[in-house]
Amino acid sequence: MEYRNISKKIIHHDQVGFISGAQVWFNIRKSITVIHHINKLKNKNHVIISIDAEKAFDKKQHPFIMKTLNKIGIEGNYLNIIKAMYDRPSANMMLNGEKLKAFPLTSGTRQGSPLSPLLFNVTLEVLASAIRQNKDIKGIQIGNKEVKMSPFAMT
Repeated sequence: MEYRNISKKIIHHDQVGFISGAQVWFNIRKSITVIHHINKLKNKNHVIISIDAEKAFDKKQHPFIMKTLNKIGIEGNYLNIIKAMYDRPSANMMLNGEKLKAFPLTSGTRQGSPLSPLLFNVTLEVLASAIRQNKDIKGIQIGNKEVKMSPFAMT
């Protein structure tokens, strides 16, 4: 199965960061539209929450990544390959030309790996899905459409 096909099946269409063919500016524009709409309303009882996932690639816990992949149905060879990449990874450092003892890496995705953006989006989808499904979290009604979130990611 191709990367694009996998991402379309497991990542909601409102997520645009790192998705082939999606435009990040679309969700930026959607957020601006929501802000303008709220400013025009008489009822100013609204809240907009912005979450900055700073260093998000570095903070993804490997067990959470594996559990999430398993839960969404990634299995067999695909899951085994990803597990092999993240099963007991370690890093070494050089200090004054001397290689130090390896230390374990328990979080983060591999920099430069084409798989890292997909893993980021899959784990972000856990939070995004919880927000979408929570009936107590109301979106902003613009015309006949409710805007509950506008997730995007940029490097």
